[in-house]
Amino acid sequence: MRKTFYDKLDEITEDVLSMGSLVQEAVHNSLQALINMDRDLANEISEKDGKIDEYDMAIEEKCIVLQAEHQPVARDLRYLHSISIIIKHLERIGDLAVNIAKVVKRLSKEDEARLDREIIDLIIEMGNLVKSELSRALESFKKKDAKIASKLGKSDDAADEIQKMIFRKLFSSKKGEDDIKFVTSITLVSRYLERIGDQSVNIGDRILYFQTGDYSVFHDNL
Repeated sequence: MRKTFYDKLDEITEDVLSMGSLVQEAVHNSLQALINMDRDLANEISEKDGKIDEYDMAIEEKCIVLQAEHQPVARDLRYLHSISIIIKHLERIGDLAVNIAKVVKRLSKEDEARLDREIIDLIIEMGNLVKSELSRALESFKKKDAKIASKLGKSDDAADEIQKMIFRKLFSSKKGEDDIKFVTSITLVSRYLERIGDQSVNIGDRILYFQTGDYSVFHDNL
């Protein structure tokens, strides 16, 4: 009976990792779509988001059924409960990638020239930071490694500084009405990237919780 439980638990874990891979792909592609103003890639991100949502619902259902059938306790129960929340963070990251794709689709073709090299470099730098956070979050989940999870969020200050640099660049000169859409859109992109980093840190906090059972990890940064 216990073997059946752990076999099913392993299956759920693999589903989470598969969902995480799709989310990583969505974040990477959303940045590529923005940098290259690739509307086709942006449309592809939106279309594939349904698969992430399907994983979210299927994994949640599997967690509920497994708890009902086996009534796990202690660490196993914490793990299942944490998975139910981790997939919500992953689903939100997927939504944020879709939001970036929507920005690409909103910006007109002539706006492509406005995305100068300096802004591109800053977006790439900030994007690399949050992609690294997401990668470490998924690695810590896969390995059940509290040490990796505890290090998440260390790049927050660097990401915040890059965001400020993006703002300074965007607002460095007087903007007319024609620039409002562009400035607003890139400002939103930086906000979406910041939130992707935050969601990745939240995943790390959940990993720390199911490893330790200590709720204080959710309040350490307050």
